[in-house]
Amino acid sequence: MKQETRTRSIVRSIIWRLIGVAVLAIITFAFTRSWIQTTLITLVHHTAFLIIYYLHERAWLRVPETRICGKKRAIARCFTYEIILGHCILGLISLIFTGSWTTVTLITITYIENKLWIYALYDWFWSKIKWGRET
Repeated sequence: MKQETRTRSIVRSIIWRLIGVAVLAIITFAFTRSWIQTTLITLVHHTAFLIIYYLHERAWLRVPETRICGKKRAIARCFTYEIILGHCILGLISLIFTGSWTTVTLITITYIENKLWIYALYDWFWSKIKWGRET
């Protein structure tokens, strides 16, 4: 089984954050029309998720591929990251800065829906890159 180096995990995490910042900023501004709320939600969320993504990826390296393999593994990784962690943490951050359950719902659902297909594409893309893999 090929393992991922820490450097590869860090690079993946940074690139994933940059994509996420752009997507979240666009979606948040569309629903709040406030640059202040957009900036606060985006910065707090992505600062937290820079660490969370790295830990998530490292944790999944410990799950044997024989236990969960193929598409089931990709779906499980995406589900734990985007659905569970994404909804809970983004929802809390959005609620803190907007105070509106309606805005929280609109931001989190729109963001998570889009991040699901982006995550799958991103994960597939990195599966094709050999750099940073150990045998």
